[in-house]
Amino acid sequence: MRGNFAAKAVIAVAGSLLAGSMSDSLAQAGPKPPAKSPPADHAAMVLVPAGKFVFGKDRAKKTVELPAFLIDKYEVTNRQYARFNLDHRFDPELGNLPVTMVSQADARNHCEALDKRLPTEEEWEKAARGSDGRAYPWGNDFDVLAAVTSETDFRGNPAQPLDVGSRDRGKSPSGALDMAGNVWEWTESHDGRYAVLKGGSYFEDRLSAQATARLLSIPEDSKDYVGFRCVKDAKKK
Repeated sequence: MRGNFAAKAVIAVAGSLLAGSMSDSLAQAGPKPPAKSPPADHAAMVLVPAGKFVFGKDRAKKTVELPAFLIDKYEVTNRQYARFNLDHRFDPELGNLPVTMVSQADARNHCEALDKRLPTEEEWEKAARGSDGRAYPWGNDFDVLAAVTSETDFRGNPAQPLDVGSRDRGKSPSGALDMAGNVWEWTESHDGRYAVLKGGSYFEDRLSAQATARLLSIPEDSKDYVGFRCVKDAKKK
């Protein structure tokens, strides 16, 4: 009896010491770091509902009605572009930057390879400003933290585009990102012989980031401040 009691006592003490040791180890290890957010799906598209919206500004302002369509949530990245354009080379660390140095035809071909197309100027503008005629995707007042423009604090580095989706507070009513600043974006629309680009870039200030701003360029041109995103028609129910 005494032997059994002593053995049980030893086991109890050992268990207590082991539990205490484990508690001390957990305490020293500290709380677990928060789980990392899953990487963004750069192929995601958002729905722009059918209906009327205010297009243009000042004397050119008018009401336009469009059917529903889907638009890329993000600008096309280097990594995405390289999947269909094998000669496109880029530093792997820059894979999530918007692809630049592409002509209108380059952009169109990429979209068509995905069964998409370039947006018209009207489609692009509706996706950027919604139906209420706001100046910027987020409202009427400029927010320097909502867009990558020449007014962005690049912390001593040269002005340059940033990873797509890095300005979440600049989200448009439809949920698209970077529709103000970062890089100008090709559309399918033309003004005479010139193609229309929208959105402004890291190279220009807040005025060019307004949803109604436009840049005209020869379609064959390619610049380090010009990229694109694609659209496709929404399926009718």
